[in-house]
Amino acid sequence: MGEPGAQNATVDVVAAVEALPPLPAVALRVMQVAQDPKASASDLALVVSSDPGLSSRILRVVNSAAYRRMREITSVQQALVTIGFVQARNLAISGAIAGAYAPDALNALFRVETFWRHSIAVAFKAAEYAGRGRRVDVPSAFTAGIVHNMGRLALYYKDPALVDQAVARAVAEDRTLEEIELNELGFDHAAAGALLARKWKLPEPICEAIGRHHEPLETDQTLAGCVAMADRYVVGNGLLPGYVVPPAVGTRPEPTPEFAGLMRQVQALMELVTGNPVGVRAA
Repeated sequence: MGEPGAQNATVDVVAAVEALPPLPAVALRVMQVAQDPKASASDLALVVSSDPGLSSRILRVVNSAAYRRMREITSVQQALVTIGFVQARNLAISGAIAGAYAPDALNALFRVETFWRHSIAVAFKAAEYAGRGRRVDVPSAFTAGIVHNMGRLALYYKDPALVDQAVARAVAEDRTLEEIELNELGFDHAAAGALLARKWKLPEPICEAIGRHHEPLETDQTLAGCVAMADRYVVGNGLLPGYVVPPAVGTRPEPTPEFAGLMRQVQALMELVTGNPVGVRAA
């Protein structure tokens, strides 16, 4: 497929955005509460309690063997206090968003579970960069990291086969998926994601971070910079957004201690999000 004109690209990006099912209202409310510096565990519990699925997942987590409680916890607020506010906030954001877009076992190459692992890794790393700079809101950095690649998920919902074909070409030709998107569609997932974020009425700094996360931003003093640097770090360590490139024959790359620590965080949160927190301890 050749590069379409700008007008066709606009139509295509809008169609991709419209293909993604609406973000649940609870996810938007959780993000709002998470970014409110005055918010408490009670505020978060009120929002979480409005969604039976999210509430039951958190209660299942806190009553699991990983937390070794002497008695069953039945209150969402008590559950959030037990987990800890930061862990609870991260779980609520991740669970509300990732839970709305479940993996599709039928897709061959683009893997939604790998997509979420990448997104959560970027969220943790962006929050880390934000904490270092102290000029960027840490909860906003985590939220922006979780949703930074939602444009690619929209493309997947629009045409799963096309995304699989793009992944196959990226792997075979040793190119990035962004290059394939631009060549085939005339836009990439970052543009689709920014449009999607504005449709959801997310704060403009988060919209900007989504739209610019592939730009060579080298500062952790802005939200966009934190997310861009985090994305490069995670990709550079081999955790790609939704697909796997097999290592060269005879090689078995070992993760750095820093990245191995990040992946332990990701694995713990993934297990909490799925409600199967075997061996996970509260942070």
